[in-house]
Amino acid sequence: MGERARMLATVPFRVWAVLHGVLVLAQVGLAGVLLDAALGALAWHGGIGGSLILVATVQTVLAVPAAWPGRMPVWPVAVSAVLVVADTAQVAVGHLGLLAVHVPLGMSIVVVQLAVAVRAVLPAAVRRPRSSAAGPGLSGQGLSGPG
Repeated sequence: MGERARMLATVPFRVWAVLHGVLVLAQVGLAGVLLDAALGALAWHGGIGGSLILVATVQTVLAVPAAWPGRMPVWPVAVSAVLVVADTAQVAVGHLGLLAVHVPLGMSIVVVQLAVAVRAVLPAAVRRPRSSAAGPGLSGQGLSGPG
């Protein structure tokens, strides 16, 4: 598979991961608005929160072909799957009003999803061929000079 085809195969995951990142940032903003007791903020916060379970599920599915050998690393698949569980727990503890769990779990979700989104938009690190086991400067002429 050519380099362009490999890159195109990851585009749906990359776009979705950024959308997911925007939604978790919106949750942070809405949580702040909740502190001002703004009308409708709780409904929006709850609505987006509930939708994040589906968003994380779709992200997990899109991460599989994106992480196919020769494309992105595999860790976004595992992390996306963990986010499905975390988002589900987050909605549950939010409905129960357990803010001592809801707030730190929410911040963890934000940090993890933003890490996934940043990784999704950054190009993969260029792999350099490994040099010889001796390394530079140790192949005969190295530190002591010729002869």
